[in-house]
Amino acid sequence: MPLTEDSSPDIEAAVPRLRKLASANSKFLFLATKTHRSRQTAEALRAAIDPGAPEVKPAWGLRNPDVYLAGSRVELGSKAEFFASQCAYFEMTPKAVRGQTFYDGFLTAPDRIEYWLFSKNPPGENAAAVAKRVLQFAQSFLAAPDQSDLVVACVTHSPVMRAILLEGLGRVDTGEPNWVEEIVLEVSRDGMAYRFRDHVGTLPLLPE
Repeated sequence: MPLTEDSSPDIEAAVPRLRKLASANSKFLFLATKTHRSRQTAEALRAAIDPGAPEVKPAWGLRNPDVYLAGSRVELGSKAEFFASQCAYFEMTPKAVRGQTFYDGFLTAPDRIEYWLFSKNPPGENAAAVAKRVLQFAQSFLAAPDQSDLVVACVTHSPVMRAILLEGLGRVDTGEPNWVEEIVLEVSRDGMAYRFRDHVGTLPLLPE
């Protein structure tokens, strides 16, 4: 789905918050997932903050959880028909999707992302795996040449953000994040510092 018409105020409100992370010499890199909404959000932020920055690129490390159904990787959605439509190797029916314990529980849960978040053995990545993947992705920028004063603006999805907060930063799950809400990670050779709302803390670097 593309951005809705009422998304502009939230994106505009995020612009000064993102600018505060930069110094006069900072360089910006804008990354997103492959979905329309995340890419369009990143493009709007880039246009407002640094139109001269490189074009928005998809970052595989920011993707939604990898979950599988009948051999296919599927995106999390709200309807059994959507899951069935993503199966590339077999013709799945909505009834067959609902016959799978995880997918039936996911589709009927009041908070579907919470259901995945606290599932220890979903058919693919759990929250701990996603959090580790994203922290490794963030830490990997230390290998980039000329990475001092680099601000990487990443636009991703709520399952990824909630996994980072719960399993990566050890925070309590607070439900769905606000639209264009940020988790700030400062990565250096000494470790990672984070900020989310009023919460701040530090983490050691992950072992190489």
